[in-house]
Amino acid sequence: MITSPRRALIPAAVLALGLIISGCSSTSSGSDAAVVGESRITNEQLESDVSGVLVAQGKATNTSDAQLVTQTLNWLIVMSLLEQVATDNGVVVTQGDIDRERASEVTAAGSEVASKDAYLKQLVSPEQIDDRIRFALLAQKIAAVVAPGQSSDAATTALITTVIAKSNALDPQVNPRYGTWNSTDLQIGSSSSGLSTPLPTATPAIAQ
Repeated sequence: MITSPRRALIPAAVLALGLIISGCSSTSSGSDAAVVGESRITNEQLESDVSGVLVAQGKATNTSDAQLVTQTLNWLIVMSLLEQVATDNGVVVTQGDIDRERASEVTAAGSEVASKDAYLKQLVSPEQIDDRIRFALLAQKIAAVVAPGQSSDAATTALITTVIAKSNALDPQVNPRYGTWNSTDLQIGSSSSGLSTPLPTATPAIAQ
């Protein structure tokens, strides 16, 4: 992703970083990749996002890429958590916000093509760019709410703490074929079946 002056790195715990907390956790069914509270991430949704990246890379949609699958699902889970935290705090990101940020990134990159290439290097297809920008802007706005007037580091810490608290409350459930969810790290860990692949350590920039 192209880093603008308003963007800074967020730790991997928030990377990858949906509304009702129930008394007990929902359970992932065979058609779900994960369940986050009452929000379900279907296998179809996961496969569609993964296929989008593979197509953008010029690869066949049936290409086996466990790391891409894991990273994509991890992001979908954290995005769901972030959306629910945003709702809890009255935070909203409009399409206008997204459009303005995207235009700024294209300008910084030098062209639309260069901007898309930068995202693709981070396994984000052109169709997923708006969602990633929305994620970044939500994180920025939530941090401002939970840590008003604080330094960048303090705001980041408060943001992570808030998302972890939401994860602990909702206890996301992941389909065993993809691994298990670790709320402390906000990451999918390897499954006993060995079908899961640990997330890479690279951390794309998001809004600060």
